[in-house]
Amino acid sequence: MSSLAARGNPIIPFTGADLSAALGKLVVFTAGVPAVSASATVPATGVVLDGNVAAKQSSIGMLGGNLPPVRALISASSAQLYPGDKLQQAADGTLTKDLGAGNARVTVATLTDENGAVAGDLAEVSFQTPVIGS
Repeated sequence: MSSLAARGNPIIPFTGADLSAALGKLVVFTAGVPAVSASATVPATGVVLDGNVAAKQSSIGMLGGNLPPVRALISASSAQLYPGDKLQQAADGTLTKDLGAGNARVTVATLTDENGAVAGDLAEVSFQTPVIGS
C-alpha cells in the first residue's frame, strides 16, 4: 500500500458531539464539528452511520466519497419510495423523494432498498456527491 493512502473508506470516527438521536440523518460540519443538517438547499457533507453521545465515538460517512449502500432515515413527509427513486435532502436531516425540476433542492442519493420505503423508514440508499437543483 502507498505511504500516501490515508484510509480505505470515507467513514470517519468522531467524538465530541451528541449524535445519539441522529442515526441515518445528514450532517454538516462547522469548524470540524458535525451537526444535523437543517437545510433542504445547503448541501450536507455526511450521514450518521453510528450515533452516540458526545463522550462516545460516532461514525460519519462522507457524501461523495464512494460510500457503499448504507441506511438513511426517510422523512416523515416523504411520498412512497421505490427502488431507483432519486432522493433529496429535507430540512431536518432526513431524505425525501426528489421533487424534480422547478424546485430548489439538493439531490444526494438513490434508493437501493429492494422493498422500497415509506415515511420514517431507515432505508438502504446509495449516496452521491450532492447536486444542487432548481
